[in-house]
Amino acid sequence: MNTRRFLFVTLTFIILTSLAVPPASAQGFSGKVKEFTLANGLRFFVYERPQVPTFAGMIMVKVGSVDERKGETGLAHFFEHMAFKGTSVLGTRDYAKEKPILEEMDRIGDELAAEYLKADRADQAKMKELRDKLKTLQEQTLTFAVKDELDRVYSENGGEFLNASTGNDSTQYFIMLPANRLELWFMIESERFKDLVFREFYSERDVIAEERRMSLDNTPDGLLRDEFMNIAYVLHPYRHTVVGYMEDIQSTTKAKAVNFFKTFYIPNNMVAAVVGDVRLEEVRRLAEKYFGDIPRGEDPPRPAEIEPEQRGERRVTTWFEAEPRFLMGYHMPGPADKDNLTLSLASMILSRGSSSRLTRDLVTNKKIAVSIGASASAARYPALFMIIGQPRHPNTALDLEKAVLEHLDRLKKELVTRPEIEKSINQAEAGLYRSMGFADNVFLAMRLLRNVIIFDDIDADWKRVEALKKITPEEIMAAAGKYFTETNRTVGILLRKERGGEK
Repeated sequence: MNTRRFLFVTLTFIILTSLAVPPASAQGFSGKVKEFTLANGLRFFVYERPQVPTFAGMIMVKVGSVDERKGETGLAHFFEHMAFKGTSVLGTRDYAKEKPILEEMDRIGDELAAEYLKADRADQAKMKELRDKLKTLQEQTLTFAVKDELDRVYSENGGEFLNASTGNDSTQYFIMLPANRLELWFMIESERFKDLVFREFYSERDVIAEERRMSLDNTPDGLLRDEFMNIAYVLHPYRHTVVGYMEDIQSTTKAKAVNFFKTFYIPNNMVAAVVGDVRLEEVRRLAEKYFGDIPRGEDPPRPAEIEPEQRGERRVTTWFEAEPRFLMGYHMPGPADKDNLTLSLASMILSRGSSSRLTRDLVTNKKIAVSIGASASAARYPALFMIIGQPRHPNTALDLEKAVLEHLDRLKKELVTRPEIEKSINQAEAGLYRSMGFADNVFLAMRLLRNVIIFDDIDADWKRVEALKKITPEEIMAAAGKYFTETNRTVGILLRKERGGEK
């Protein structure tokens, strides 16, 4: 699912870094977007843009890796895969004959997962026998299953960009369709949430395990970030990756997956956006027709783990056959705290644009780094202020770390200049203005729903930019002094794997 991951990362990066536009009242979603809520709690947002006879439909579920419990990591991402496998009607030639085979696969799958959890005591011969049985049954399902039928139906009706993505905070499903296929979208999307069949569950589990190997275990950036997050957080579920830990992937059972689905995939935990050549009343009518009969569920549990205050620097070093990498993170407050916004402005001053402090000094002038970037995320829960870089040979990751610390110390000791602040805000405003002016409907739907999930405010991006203009140099200095401390710091370094050290 590389294309899905790429699209999600790209959209998330734009959303988190392009924070602005002229006054919110002039350029925000308010006044353009209409909202209604079904009796079951499902909220719809409708943005009528009739310029082109197409629309984007998106459903965002408030469930991500942060909502997973210990031993069940990766389940949110698993549904990014499962949601494309069809229903009891879509994706099958004869579900009545297919169903018993799927049930037998579940029984064997449970046995295999139980054996896997025995670790060193697992009976390898038995595991091979169970895997072979699963493979045989999977081949039998091919007689009845119609692979990728959801994709085919959408494609035959002019669909484009059919995709899904999973992050720490949410999972989203989206597509672009001709305007006259609005009812088709409602029909298919409602059915795959009401009548999802977990087809190819066990083969897809193997696909996801391989995805973890390829995207994390066998890549320098993935390996470093995985190790880094696991020491930056000691308790909060932001510590684990979206794809999940390998032992959890391999031991996932159908029962665990169904329970997760029933807990989080409920209308009162979902929001939907329809953006394009549509009419509010038609969207409302179809929403009632296709989604109105889904029962409201109990509000899902949210992470109870509160990350304890960090009381000392944490460090991790990994080795890989690649050029060195460098990560540094500081715990920061969530989006409701003004310091979140202040640190966001600090990250722009440090690395937004070629004339920013870190880029100009470390990349252009001193040539210590090939690349360097800082970010301060607004997420559902308190996250990390991150600095990511790659040193330029012959400089080492430790040289780059030292240079970055000097810049952070400067923020604590010297007031940033008013021109620096104004330049950063102007860049942010221009970025948001451009993104809104030229964005396609999928992007607008993503931005709109993310504002709802994270801030419960469709105009959050614009309001945050207006708030940026009120931040003073003194507040930036105070925030730097409060958060950029040794005891609040985590450092991750990747060294070239040659005789256990850096090249």
